[in-house]
Amino acid sequence: MARNGGGKGKGSGKGKAGKQRAKDSRKGKPLPDLGPGAMPALLSAGDARGPDFICIGAQKAGSLWLFDQLAFHPGFWMPPIKELHYLDRGKRFLRFVRPLHERASRSLRSANRHRARAHERPLLPEDIGWLEARMWLLGSSFDLDLYARLFNPRGDRLSGDICPPYAIIPEDEARAVRDRFPEARIVYLVRDPIERLWSQYCMILRRRPQDEPESLDTVKAFLKRGTGREHSAIRAAVERWRNGPDDPRFGLFFFDDLKTDAAGLRRRILTFIGGDPDVKSAGLPADHNRKAANAKIEMTPAVRDHLAGEFAEEIRYAATELGGPAKGWAEKYGV
Repeated sequence: MARNGGGKGKGSGKGKAGKQRAKDSRKGKPLPDLGPGAMPALLSAGDARGPDFICIGAQKAGSLWLFDQLAFHPGFWMPPIKELHYLDRGKRFLRFVRPLHERASRSLRSANRHRARAHERPLLPEDIGWLEARMWLLGSSFDLDLYARLFNPRGDRLSGDICPPYAIIPEDEARAVRDRFPEARIVYLVRDPIERLWSQYCMILRRRPQDEPESLDTVKAFLKRGTGREHSAIRAAVERWRNGPDDPRFGLFFFDDLKTDAAGLRRRILTFIGGDPDVKSAGLPADHNRKAANAKIEMTPAVRDHLAGEFAEEIRYAATELGGPAKGWAEKYGV
């Protein structure tokens, strides 16, 4: 039975036995059967080369679009959930994994009818074991070798991790990931910092409505209490994850291109991560967006002017260092 996280049981990776298991995992040896609460089979042995690519976001910059394009592409195996939240030690994935595991364990056919309505790829029987493995990892010590084995269901296909919160993890942790997976491509989708923040703001409002959401005071409060500013900090994310200006395994792509040339953006990203851009994604159009109908509120001129001041330095950096569509951001806000 899988552990659902939190405890320090036999499978937690603690103590002398845990150190031996970690040592064995790095050597690629099968790990011992731990009995009740034991490590799931997916994690206990096998390939530990890890993801072929890691998409670090940005949040509200097209990462769900990319996940869908890859999940339905026959050259890729993508996890049954979009965001693994392993590298940032987040627990938000449980909101999706637990009910999905329960539903799939009861009836895979019923679960897949539900996923089809949500435009998600169908589950296979082995995905149930994957979900158990991800839950088990929450209660174990952080271990990049075990994380690497989450991608073993890919077989001879490509696979990766798409999780926007990775963009803002501490720099030393990002460096450790790059060191452990030196061949992995890093994909960073960037967006106009103000538009990106406003999209995040509207997303949170849909979950937790506020009085007078258009007011400048409400927006200022959001900036103070949330991660909106961090997720719009393009320069910090680039410096955190890129190994110098000529890093061939760091790819930066613009959300602007998703709006104007989705097919071209898809081609460039798939080529960068080693996929075949000429293969269709199970009939999905290149501009497929399952969140297109989400409601948004209008930004007032006062809010726009305030945010332009807050992010002026970020916009100037992007225009100068990144070029491309970012040059238009500076012109749009007059910074």
